[in-house]
Amino acid sequence: DCCRAASLVDRYAVAVRAFNPALDDASARVLAERLLAVADREGIDARLAVALVAVESGWHTEAVSPAGALGLGQLMPGTARGLGVDPRDPIANIEGTVHHLAWLLRAFAARGPDAYPLALGAYNAGAGAVARYGGIPPYPETQAYVRAVLALWRRLAGF
Repeated sequence: DCCRAASLVDRYAVAVRAFNPALDDASARVLAERLLAVADREGIDARLAVALVAVESGWHTEAVSPAGALGLGQLMPGTARGLGVDPRDPIANIEGTVHHLAWLLRAFAARGPDAYPLALGAYNAGAGAVARYGGIPPYPETQAYVRAVLALWRRLAGF
């Protein structure tokens, strides 16, 4: 129903602006609408994607990490190329970020409830590192990242 959908987009836009108050209402709404659409298409909880982007970039569209990760989801240039997205385009970055997260969640789905921390560990450190260590890599940054995203997701989801 269109009114309920619009209300949901508005609520997500408010959350996006809470993470990055410098975004204007229209930009926050466009980003929220795209995130919701892609999360729905990919079959994942949009609140998890909101939490991931909040931890990755604070919802700053122009974010660049010291390692060269770009945009909202802090996509590495090689990852963005593999996903076929321009990481500097906020809408494309959201598309790539949510698609990549969904792919990782599916890749670890057989691990049951561990799929979420493993997928987040792989998002941060790479799937190869998760495979090499047989779990979340022992890197302090990755360990803290997984904890931060899961904690924010729980807070956003109310559980």
